[in-house]
Amino acid sequence: MLDMARRAVAQRRGVGSDAALPHAPARPPSGWMRQLTGGEEIRALARKRPTRQQIRAVLAKRPDSRQSLALLRRHRVVLATLGITALFAAADAPFAGLATGPVQPGVAQRIPVAYPLLLQAEQPSVRRYLNAIANGERLREQEVVTAAARDTMERAKAEAAAAAAGEYQPWLSGGARPGVVLPGGAYVLPTRGIFTSGFGSRWGAFHNGIDIANAIGTPIYAVADGTVIDAGPAQGFGLWVRIRHDDGAITVYGHMYDFFVSVGERVPAGLQIARMGNRGDSTGPHLHFEVVINGQHVDPTQWLALHGLTYS
Repeated sequence: MLDMARRAVAQRRGVGSDAALPHAPARPPSGWMRQLTGGEEIRALARKRPTRQQIRAVLAKRPDSRQSLALLRRHRVVLATLGITALFAAADAPFAGLATGPVQPGVAQRIPVAYPLLLQAEQPSVRRYLNAIANGERLREQEVVTAAARDTMERAKAEAAAAAAGEYQPWLSGGARPGVVLPGGAYVLPTRGIFTSGFGSRWGAFHNGIDIANAIGTPIYAVADGTVIDAGPAQGFGLWVRIRHDDGAITVYGHMYDFFVSVGERVPAGLQIARMGNRGDSTGPHLHFEVVINGQHVDPTQWLALHGLTYS
């Protein structure tokens, strides 16, 4: 009767009746309880390997596409975190497949760079240098024009002072100085040098003048009495001077290094008006000389010959 009461109490507490009875005989464990009671059984379970049939059974239980999508949605936060971590880890990883040996001619090789260049200077273009040269030319041309105007003013003051003092001034009278005979009468050669190009067709275009070559700085003279109608920069000529003479002819002097006369100035034959240069469309230092009569270009060689002047 006492034993039955003890079993009833043990059952109400949720404990096996045999374990709850202090005087009940001990029973050996059965099933999985027996496997967890001894070290030998646990080690034997760890050494146990699954068979091929068990592996095939596990693989056969793979989830279908719907279950896989549900699993991805359920763990999307974890997967996104892992993806971002892998991306940052790959950014710091070294490059693979880079060349480490000597560079061979004609063989393209990748160059290892730890990080991409954040700033790359733009290669300067030829246009930039050409613009800088053109700007420098414009500044120099302005200086030449300013210096020529200053020289003209100083020359005019000197001539006025000499005339006021009673000295003879040939440019005021328009004639040559007494006792001085200019070649060709009232005409002179525009410069001294080597005749290099004549009037006519040249290089697929028409050459409207003649070219006389010499060193830079060689003096250039007014071929006859006249008035300066242009003095300054000119397209293709760099710097030029144009003089309208008393007979109506116009002479043109181009590619000059600099000049000393100004527009409106009266110049006599033989006055140095400029120095030879290599400015504008030029292949070397020379004077480009033109003669225009009634709006038409004429051969300067023949025009000079009519006045007794030739280039040998």
